[in-house]
Amino acid sequence: MRKVLIIDGAHLKRKYTGCLLTASCQDGNYQLYPVAFGIVDGDNDKAWSWFFRKLQEVVPDSHDLVFVSDRHNSIFAGLRKVYPMAQHCACVVHLQRNVQSIFKKKHLSYLVSQAARAYLPSQFYELFDQIRAVDSGCADYLTAIGFEHWTRAHFNGLRYNIMTSNVAESLNNVLAAARDYPIVPLIEYIRATLMGWFNTRRTLASETSNTLTPKVEEILATNFELSTGFSFRRINQDEFEVRTKEGVPFLVNLETQACSCHEFQMLIPCCHAIVAALRSETRVDSLVGIEYTTAFWNKAYECSIYPVTMSVPTLPVGDDFSSLNLKPPNTRRPPGRPRKTRIRSRGQFGGGLPRRLNICGRCGSFDHNRASCKMPI
Repeated sequence: MRKVLIIDGAHLKRKYTGCLLTASCQDGNYQLYPVAFGIVDGDNDKAWSWFFRKLQEVVPDSHDLVFVSDRHNSIFAGLRKVYPMAQHCACVVHLQRNVQSIFKKKHLSYLVSQAARAYLPSQFYELFDQIRAVDSGCADYLTAIGFEHWTRAHFNGLRYNIMTSNVAESLNNVLAAARDYPIVPLIEYIRATLMGWFNTRRTLASETSNTLTPKVEEILATNFELSTGFSFRRINQDEFEVRTKEGVPFLVNLETQACSCHEFQMLIPCCHAIVAALRSETRVDSLVGIEYTTAFWNKAYECSIYPVTMSVPTLPVGDDFSSLNLKPPNTRRPPGRPRKTRIRSRGQFGGGLPRRLNICGRCGSFDHNRASCKMPI
């Protein structure tokens, strides 16, 4: 798969609380693919460092590895210790919420989202000038963060289409009910969920006869429709000039699979590359990254996940552990009734259960009760 990992943490709701840390990515069909789970005592530096050390046994450190998360200091500290060569970038949605809650200007979060998703530096600076015109303080705030941490145009690695941590948020939503379970039932719930996912997607991948995954086929069909009316000129054996209907020129190199719009570098041919491929009699599916092929999609789900049987033999306990008396974690139960709904983060609105209306049992009106009713009968 593409070497982009989305990491996040979610609080557990049982007596001893704790956090469930996750690392996820996207498969070739743009679907959620969990990589690792970790249960820790809290969302702190020591917990994240331990999680990354365990993750490193499966995903080694490399220069082309990218992590996407919110701007959490403990995540930064853990990555610097365990993954010094990997790149890190911030979730755009969390950044938008911070901007909206701090500066409270209309359309400002939309401009931040568009600037973060721009492919070219010229497009980014055009949008960033609009941000500065709306609120210069917001522009200074985004500059202090560093353009390389939140924009696609200035990022040193390849984050492809993953601009947010929505993949991890979706996984947290799937496990929302199970986070109220004890640890062993929680792990069993995760195992059963993944077993079902792997079986369903394995079947779907084996029944797909096309070279590319269904989602990538949809993207190519959309790019093909956008390429209608483009003009084409050959420069040499591998390079081509493609002009849009407005006359804007783009340079396409089919050998290096690059386009001056920088979208072709995301492993899927852009509309300009599709024109160059069709006019030069090159198969379009041969220009797609191998991570999006059905063969690699099948390979992602070739392993099966089995239940834990009760017939596992008991391992002998050594002398060092036979006299060990394990006690529960040294935690204090918070006062009051445990929360069942999460506290929304800064800048997050909507969601959750609708507010229940108070109906007076005396007069039938709203927004007061029988004790405070002042309506004449």
